[in-house]
Amino acid sequence: MQTRSKGNQNLLFNDNIDRLTRELRERRDTADLEHNHPLRMADEQDDHNLPANIGAGDAPRNHRQGQGIVPPAVQNNNFEIKSGLISMIQGNKFHGLPMEDPLDHLDEFDRLCSLTKINGVSEDGFKLRLFPFSLGDKAHIWEKNLPHGSITSWDDCKKAFLAKFFSNARTARLRNEISGFAQKNGESFCEAWERFKSYTNQCPHHGFSKASLLSTLYRGALPRIRMLLDTASNGNFQNKDVAEGWELVENLAQSDVDDEQYQVQDGEGNQLEEISYINNQGGYKGYNNFKTNNPNLSYRSTNVANPQDQVYPPQQQQVIEKFNAGY
Repeated sequence: MQTRSKGNQNLLFNDNIDRLTRELRERRDTADLEHNHPLRMADEQDDHNLPANIGAGDAPRNHRQGQGIVPPAVQNNNFEIKSGLISMIQGNKFHGLPMEDPLDHLDEFDRLCSLTKINGVSEDGFKLRLFPFSLGDKAHIWEKNLPHGSITSWDDCKKAFLAKFFSNARTARLRNEISGFAQKNGESFCEAWERFKSYTNQCPHHGFSKASLLSTLYRGALPRIRMLLDTASNGNFQNKDVAEGWELVENLAQSDVDDEQYQVQDGEGNQLEEISYINNQGGYKGYNNFKTNNPNLSYRSTNVANPQDQVYPPQQQQVIEKFNAGY
């Protein structure tokens, strides 16, 4: 019994030794891997290159450029982006302020980029190289903090830009403007229609169908406009086909513009006639005496023997009568 007990103890002892040996070997291998890691070796090399003084590590000694936006390589190695285009883009910077519209910035950026085409340079390669020049302040900081190489296409860049600067609150506000649209008192229909379309253009992801948009516009229009739409639709605008309804609204808005222009022109004509009347001091409408009296056109009679034959304008005649009455 004693011999068997000693044998079991020896087996357990040997197992413990083997387990400890394996753990030590694994720890040693892990330590070797960490020690030989390229980043660790680079850091250690940097540490070795530092001077021995206490403040040596307070200033950076190297620079690793971090680019979240990485343009693709181009086939044309000799291409050049003109400085004039860069200046125009820098003159239309987006700063990340709440009152700025990121969609407007993308539209303007695309418009400027369309002025130049370079052979051998793709749209992604061209726009991704220029887009950082169009950012300032908060937007510039956002671009610098992007993970390196996270954006390699223009579509990815636009999505990331809008995700950052087109807030959910902005979307909710514009959707409310659309769904609760109402034409203002004193606002012409063409002005109301343009304002309504501006809301939909500022929020292209509003989610409303064209039929829903037309129904919202109809409900929010003034009674006079609803009556015109119903009359032009044989009684009920809501029963009209969507495409025809959209065309009808466009035509009504255009006719409203033409009517406004006619009223302005007619009003300007009346105003000119009134000014002419005033300058003529009560003379007939349409007369405007811009010149001094011409002796060849004077009212002085050449018939000295019969001065009563002289014909005077009405106002001048009254003055003469008063003058003669004084004698």
